Amino acid sequence: MNPLQAAGLFVALLGAAGWSIGRSLHRAPASVALARSMMLHGPQSTGSVGARLVEGTLADRADRHFGAGLAIIDLSPAAAVSRVLVVSGIMTFAVGLAVATLTVMGLLPLAVPWLIVPFLSGAFAGWVTFRDTGAKIERRRKELRQAANDFVQLVAVGLTTDQSVEEAVRFALDVGSSEAFSSLRRQVLTAPQRGVPVWDAIDEFGRRYDVRELSEFAGSVERQGLQGVSISATVNALATAMRAASLDELEREADRANANLSGPTIGFVVATIVFLAYPLAQRISDAFGG
Repeated sequence: MNPLQAAGLFVALLGAAGWSIGRSLHRAPASVALARSMMLHGPQSTGSVGARLVEGTLADRADRHFGAGLAIIDLSPAAAVSRVLVVSGIMTFAVGLAVATLTVMGLLPLAVPWLIVPFLSGAFAGWVTFRDTGAKIERRRKELRQAANDFVQLVAVGLTTDQSVEEAVRFALDVGSSEAFSSLRRQVLTAPQRGVPVWDAIDEFGRRYDVRELSEFAGSVERQGLQGVSISATVNALATAMRAASLDELEREADRANANLSGPTIGFVVATIVFLAYPLAQRISDAFGG
Protein backbone atom coordinates (compact mmCIF):
# COMPACT_ATOMS: atom_id res chain seq x y z
CA MET A 1 0.00 0.00 0.00
CA ASN A 2 1.50 3.31 -1.09
CA PRO A 3 1.09 6.53 0.93
CA LEU A 4 -1.77 7.69 -1.29
CA GLN A 5 -3.79 4.55 -0.65
CA ALA A 6 -3.04 4.74 3.08
CA ALA A 7 -4.21 8.36 3.12
CA GLY A 8 -7.41 7.34 1.34
CA LEU A 9 -7.99 4.62 3.95
CA PHE A 10 -7.42 7.18 6.70
CA VAL A 11 -9.97 9.57 5.19
CA ALA A 12 -12.51 6.75 4.82
CA LEU A 13 -12.09 5.74 8.46
CA LEU A 14 -12.38 9.35 9.57
CA GLY A 15 -15.58 9.80 7.58
CA ALA A 16 -17.06 6.60 9.01
CA ALA A 17 -16.24 7.81 12.54
CA GLY A 18 -17.91 11.16 11.90
CA TRP A 19 -21.01 9.47 10.50
CA SER A 20 -21.18 7.11 13.51
CA ILE A 21 -20.87 9.98 15.98
CA GLY A 22 -23.57 11.92 14.14
CA ARG A 23 -25.92 8.94 14.19
CA SER A 24 -25.28 8.38 17.90
CA LEU A 25 -26.23 12.00 18.69
CA HIS A 26 -29.33 11.96 16.48
CA ARG A 27 -32.59 12.13 18.41
CA ALA A 28 -36.06 11.32 17.23
CA PRO A 29 -38.43 14.30 16.99
CA ALA A 30 -40.36 14.79 20.23
CA SER A 31 -44.12 14.41 19.92
CA VAL A 32 -47.08 13.57 22.10
CA ALA A 33 -47.82 10.45 20.03
CA LEU A 34 -44.26 9.17 20.48
CA ALA A 35 -44.36 9.80 24.23
CA ARG A 36 -47.72 8.02 24.53
CA SER A 37 -46.44 5.06 22.52
CA MET A 38 -43.35 4.74 24.73
CA MET A 39 -45.47 4.98 27.90
CA LEU A 40 -47.89 2.29 26.76
CA HIS A 41 -45.65 -0.08 24.82
CA GLY A 42 -42.11 0.88 25.87
CA PRO A 43 -39.29 1.90 23.51
CA GLN A 44 -39.91 0.52 20.04
CA SER A 45 -37.14 -1.22 18.17
CA THR A 46 -35.94 0.32 14.95
CA GLY A 47 -36.19 -3.05 13.25
CA SER A 48 -32.62 -2.98 11.98
CA VAL A 49 -30.34 -6.00 12.25
CA GLY A 50 -28.11 -4.22 14.77
CA ALA A 51 -31.04 -3.21 16.97
CA ARG A 52 -32.46 -6.74 16.92
CA LEU A 53 -29.04 -8.14 17.77
CA VAL A 54 -28.51 -5.77 20.71
CA GLU A 55 -32.07 -5.93 22.08
CA GLY A 56 -32.50 -9.62 21.34
CA THR A 57 -29.73 -12.19 21.39
CA LEU A 58 -27.00 -10.23 23.15
CA ALA A 59 -29.40 -8.67 25.65
CA ASP A 60 -30.79 -12.10 26.53
CA ARG A 61 -27.28 -13.42 27.13
CA ALA A 62 -26.43 -10.44 29.34
CA ASP A 63 -29.67 -10.95 31.27
CA ARG A 64 -28.89 -14.63 31.82
CA HIS A 65 -25.32 -13.86 32.90
CA PHE A 66 -25.98 -10.99 35.30
CA GLY A 67 -29.53 -11.90 36.31
CA ALA A 68 -31.08 -9.38 38.69
CA GLY A 69 -27.70 -7.73 39.17
CA LEU A 70 -28.30 -5.24 36.37
CA ALA A 71 -31.32 -3.86 38.22
CA ILE A 72 -29.07 -3.17 41.22
CA ILE A 73 -27.05 -0.66 39.20
CA ASP A 74 -30.13 0.61 37.31
CA LEU A 75 -28.96 -0.79 33.98
CA SER A 76 -30.97 -2.72 31.41
CA PRO A 77 -29.51 -5.69 29.49
CA ALA A 78 -29.66 -3.72 26.22
CA ALA A 79 -27.83 -0.78 27.82
CA ALA A 80 -25.14 -3.09 29.20
CA VAL A 81 -24.59 -4.63 25.75
CA SER A 82 -24.57 -1.18 24.15
CA ARG A 83 -21.82 -0.02 26.52
CA VAL A 84 -19.65 -2.99 25.63
CA LEU A 85 -20.17 -2.48 21.89
CA VAL A 86 -19.57 1.28 22.03
CA VAL A 87 -16.33 0.95 24.01
CA SER A 88 -15.15 -1.85 21.74
CA GLY A 89 -15.94 0.18 18.62
CA ILE A 90 -14.23 3.32 19.90
CA MET A 91 -11.10 1.40 20.87
CA THR A 92 -11.02 -0.41 17.51
CA PHE A 93 -11.31 2.87 15.62
CA ALA A 94 -8.73 4.67 17.78
CA VAL A 95 -6.12 1.93 17.48
CA GLY A 96 -6.87 1.50 13.77
CA LEU A 97 -6.41 5.21 13.25
CA ALA A 98 -3.10 5.13 15.13
CA VAL A 99 -1.86 2.15 13.10
CA ALA A 100 -2.88 3.82 9.83
CA THR A 101 -1.12 7.06 10.82
CA LEU A 102 2.08 5.28 11.79
CA THR A 103 1.96 3.27 8.57
CA VAL A 104 1.61 6.40 6.46
CA MET A 105 4.53 7.97 8.32
CA GLY A 106 6.62 4.90 7.60
CA LEU A 107 7.11 4.01 11.25
CA LEU A 108 5.26 0.70 10.92
CA PRO A 109 5.51 -1.85 8.14
CA LEU A 110 2.34 -2.83 6.30
CA ALA A 111 1.78 -6.33 7.62
CA VAL A 112 -1.19 -8.51 8.54
CA PRO A 113 -0.45 -8.56 12.32
CA TRP A 114 -0.75 -4.78 12.51
CA LEU A 115 -4.14 -4.97 10.78
CA ILE A 116 -5.36 -7.42 13.45
CA VAL A 117 -4.17 -5.29 16.39
CA PRO A 118 -7.16 -2.84 16.26
CA PHE A 119 -9.69 -5.67 16.44
CA LEU A 120 -7.82 -7.37 19.28
CA SER A 121 -7.69 -4.05 21.14
CA GLY A 122 -11.42 -3.54 20.63
CA ALA A 123 -12.19 -7.04 21.88
CA PHE A 124 -10.02 -6.47 24.95
CA ALA A 125 -11.71 -3.13 25.70
CA GLY A 126 -15.14 -4.77 25.41
CA TRP A 127 -14.06 -7.57 27.75
CA VAL A 128 -12.77 -5.03 30.31
CA THR A 129 -16.09 -3.14 30.15
CA PHE A 130 -18.00 -6.40 30.60
CA ARG A 131 -15.91 -7.31 33.64
CA ASP A 132 -16.31 -3.79 35.02
CA THR A 133 -20.09 -4.17 34.89
CA GLY A 134 -19.85 -7.33 36.98
CA ALA A 135 -17.52 -5.60 39.44
CA LYS A 136 -19.94 -2.68 39.80
CA ILE A 137 -22.79 -5.08 40.50
CA GLU A 138 -20.76 -6.87 43.17
CA ARG A 139 -19.73 -3.59 44.83
CA ARG A 140 -23.30 -2.29 44.78
CA ARG A 141 -24.61 -5.56 46.22
CA LYS A 142 -22.12 -5.35 49.09
CA GLU A 143 -23.13 -1.75 49.77
CA LEU A 144 -26.81 -2.67 49.85
CA ARG A 145 -26.22 -5.62 52.15
CA GLN A 146 -24.18 -3.39 54.46
CA ALA A 147 -26.95 -0.79 54.45
CA ALA A 148 -29.53 -3.47 55.29
CA ASN A 149 -27.30 -4.74 58.09
CA ASP A 150 -26.89 -1.24 59.51
CA PHE A 151 -30.62 -0.61 59.27
CA VAL A 152 -31.59 -3.75 61.18
CA GLN A 153 -28.87 -3.16 63.79
CA LEU A 154 -30.11 0.39 64.37
CA VAL A 155 -33.71 -0.76 64.66
CA ALA A 156 -32.63 -3.36 67.21
CA VAL A 157 -30.82 -0.65 69.19
CA GLY A 158 -33.92 1.54 69.05
CA LEU A 159 -36.11 -1.25 70.38
CA THR A 160 -33.83 -1.72 73.38
CA THR A 161 -34.65 1.85 74.46
CA ASP A 162 -38.38 1.10 74.81
CA GLN A 163 -39.21 2.76 71.51
CA SER A 164 -42.07 1.55 69.38
CA VAL A 165 -41.33 -0.17 66.08
CA GLU A 166 -42.31 2.95 64.12
CA GLU A 167 -40.04 5.12 66.27
CA ALA A 168 -37.18 2.61 65.99
CA VAL A 169 -37.51 2.52 62.18
CA ARG A 170 -37.60 6.31 62.05
CA PHE A 171 -34.54 6.45 64.33
CA ALA A 172 -32.65 4.02 62.09
CA LEU A 173 -33.49 6.00 58.95
CA ASP A 174 -32.33 9.24 60.58
CA VAL A 175 -29.01 7.85 61.81
CA GLY A 176 -27.90 5.78 58.82
CA SER A 177 -25.67 7.56 56.31
CA SER A 178 -24.45 6.08 53.03
CA GLU A 179 -25.49 6.15 49.40
CA ALA A 180 -27.10 2.72 49.62
CA PHE A 181 -28.77 3.70 52.91
CA SER A 182 -30.16 6.79 51.20
CA SER A 183 -31.89 4.53 48.67
CA LEU A 184 -33.50 2.58 51.51
CA ARG A 185 -34.47 5.83 53.26
CA ARG A 186 -36.22 7.15 50.14
CA GLN A 187 -38.00 3.86 49.66
CA VAL A 188 -39.40 3.81 53.20
CA LEU A 189 -40.11 7.51 53.72
CA THR A 190 -42.07 7.82 50.47
CA ALA A 191 -44.20 4.76 51.25
CA PRO A 192 -47.05 6.68 52.97
CA GLN A 193 -47.32 9.11 50.04
CA ARG A 194 -47.57 6.13 47.68
CA GLY A 195 -50.20 4.46 49.83
CA VAL A 196 -47.89 1.55 50.64
CA PRO A 197 -47.39 0.16 54.17
CA VAL A 198 -43.90 0.49 55.58
CA TRP A 199 -43.37 -3.27 55.71
CA ASP A 200 -44.34 -3.63 52.06
CA ALA A 201 -41.85 -0.90 51.12
CA ILE A 202 -39.07 -2.65 53.05
CA ASP A 203 -40.00 -6.01 51.54
CA GLU A 204 -40.04 -4.50 48.04
CA PHE A 205 -36.57 -3.08 48.57
CA GLY A 206 -35.28 -6.44 49.83
CA ARG A 207 -36.77 -8.36 46.91
CA ARG A 208 -35.61 -5.87 44.29
CA TYR A 209 -32.00 -5.88 45.48
CA ASP A 210 -31.90 -9.51 46.65
CA VAL A 211 -31.47 -8.78 50.37
CA ARG A 212 -33.37 -11.64 51.99
CA GLU A 213 -32.87 -10.39 55.54
CA LEU A 214 -34.85 -7.23 54.81
CA SER A 215 -37.79 -9.32 53.62
CA GLU A 216 -37.66 -11.28 56.88
CA PHE A 217 -37.53 -8.04 58.84
CA ALA A 218 -40.48 -6.71 56.85
CA GLY A 219 -42.47 -9.81 57.77
CA SER A 220 -41.82 -9.17 61.45
CA VAL A 221 -42.85 -5.52 61.12
CA GLU A 222 -46.05 -6.61 59.35
CA ARG A 223 -46.95 -9.00 62.19
CA GLN A 224 -46.40 -6.22 64.71
CA GLY A 225 -48.45 -3.74 62.70
CA LEU A 226 -51.39 -6.08 62.04
CA GLN A 227 -51.41 -8.28 65.13
CA GLY A 228 -49.67 -6.08 67.71
CA VAL A 229 -47.20 -8.78 68.79
CA SER A 230 -43.80 -7.85 70.19
CA ILE A 231 -40.96 -8.38 67.74
CA SER A 232 -38.01 -7.21 69.84
CA ALA A 233 -36.64 -10.74 70.30
CA THR A 234 -37.09 -11.54 66.62
CA VAL A 235 -35.34 -8.37 65.48
CA ASN A 236 -32.51 -8.93 67.96
CA ALA A 237 -32.03 -12.48 66.69
CA LEU A 238 -32.03 -11.28 63.08
CA ALA A 239 -29.57 -8.50 63.91
CA THR A 240 -27.25 -11.02 65.61
CA ALA A 241 -27.37 -13.35 62.60
CA MET A 242 -26.68 -10.51 60.17
CA ARG A 243 -23.81 -9.27 62.32
CA ALA A 244 -22.28 -12.74 62.36
CA ALA A 245 -22.66 -13.06 58.58
CA SER A 246 -21.03 -9.66 58.10
CA LEU A 247 -18.08 -10.67 60.30
CA ASP A 248 -17.69 -13.93 58.35
CA GLU A 249 -17.63 -11.97 55.10
CA LEU A 250 -14.97 -9.63 56.47
CA GLU A 251 -12.84 -12.61 57.52
CA ARG A 252 -13.16 -14.16 54.06
CA GLU A 253 -12.15 -10.89 52.42
CA ALA A 254 -9.15 -10.65 54.75
CA ASP A 255 -8.13 -14.22 53.88
CA ARG A 256 -8.44 -13.46 50.17
CA ALA A 257 -6.34 -10.32 50.60
CA ASN A 258 -3.65 -12.30 52.44
CA ALA A 259 -3.69 -14.97 49.74
CA ASN A 260 -3.30 -12.35 47.03
CA LEU A 261 -0.32 -10.84 48.87
CA SER A 262 1.46 -14.17 49.43
CA GLY A 263 2.90 -14.30 45.91
CA PRO A 264 4.37 -10.76 45.89
CA THR A 265 5.66 -11.26 49.45
CA ILE A 266 7.50 -14.46 48.54
CA GLY A 267 8.91 -12.79 45.43
CA PHE A 268 10.13 -9.83 47.48
CA VAL A 269 11.81 -12.08 50.07
CA VAL A 270 13.53 -14.18 47.40
CA ALA A 271 14.72 -11.10 45.53
CA THR A 272 16.04 -9.58 48.77
CA ILE A 273 17.92 -12.74 49.67
CA VAL A 274 19.47 -12.95 46.21
CA PHE A 275 20.42 -9.27 46.31
CA LEU A 276 22.10 -9.60 49.72
CA ALA A 277 23.73 -12.97 49.07
CA TYR A 278 25.13 -12.17 45.63
CA PRO A 279 28.12 -10.09 46.86
CA LEU A 280 29.04 -12.79 49.38
CA ALA A 281 28.74 -15.49 46.75
CA GLN A 282 30.87 -13.42 44.38
CA ARG A 283 33.59 -13.01 47.02
CA ILE A 284 33.59 -16.73 47.81
CA SER A 285 33.85 -17.53 44.12
CA ASP A 286 36.74 -15.11 43.68
CA ALA A 287 38.53 -16.55 46.73
CA PHE A 288 38.32 -20.13 45.55
CA GLY A 289 39.10 -19.10 42.02
CA GLY A 290 42.20 -17.22 43.17
